[in-house]
Amino acid sequence: MKKLAFAAAALAFTGSAYAADMPLKAAAPMLAPFGWTGWYIGGNIGYGWGTANNDVIPLPNATQFVNLLPQQLKASPKGVLGGGQIGYNAQLGNLVLGVEADIQGSDIKGGVIESPIIQNNGTPFPGAGNNITINSNIDWFGTVRGRFGTTILDPRVLLFATGGLAFGQVSTNANTNFLPVGTIQYPASFSNTQVGWAVGAGIEWAFAQNWSAKVEYLHVDLGTVGVTANPVPANPPFQVSYNTHSYVDLARIGINYKF
Repeated sequence: MKKLAFAAAALAFTGSAYAADMPLKAAAPMLAPFGWTGWYIGGNIGYGWGTANNDVIPLPNATQFVNLLPQQLKASPKGVLGGGQIGYNAQLGNLVLGVEADIQGSDIKGGVIESPIIQNNGTPFPGAGNNITINSNIDWFGTVRGRFGTTILDPRVLLFATGGLAFGQVSTNANTNFLPVGTIQYPASFSNTQVGWAVGAGIEWAFAQNWSAKVEYLHVDLGTVGVTANPVPANPPFQVSYNTHSYVDLARIGINYKF
């Protein structure tokens, strides 16, 4: 019995000594806590769709002009867009406040044709081929916006609302063409840098310590731009005024690098 006890004690001592000689297994590395505070820069790509409300107004007035009814023709511009953004966030607990500026190249464009032309008494202008044609483009645009967000669902997931200033280049080509039965047309081409507003919302996910990806929706309103077209050939005092109000909804995805 004493021999058995001695053997057990020796085995236990040998096992303890062997375990003491084994290297300790390294603990799994802890992920550093993520914070949204700091400057960031990134890029985005998306798609925009919208409306261009085009007012066509005969001058000096519809009664005197006779052959043109005052009216609004709607175009539906749409197309792809892409660009870059830069911003800064400040985090206070679950609250994230920030400011972001972006600039976008745009292929958002669309047009409308009315044929025949409707006269002021509601009847069509006689003959075939006469028409009103309007094409509207948003060539580029940008925004400067505040962002208000929360990380209440997850420290690495930012839900945000955003809004602020918008600006962009709006181009329009228009013509009221009474040919071939009539003898006059009223062509116009104009391009303006417009100032308006933008509002939207999105979600951003920090998938790495310095990288995040976002999905965002924005409504951008670039206001109204207009021009008065003179007749070709000259036929004073008659003119046609074109006024275009452009706004666009857009969805885009982007990626940011935080410094």
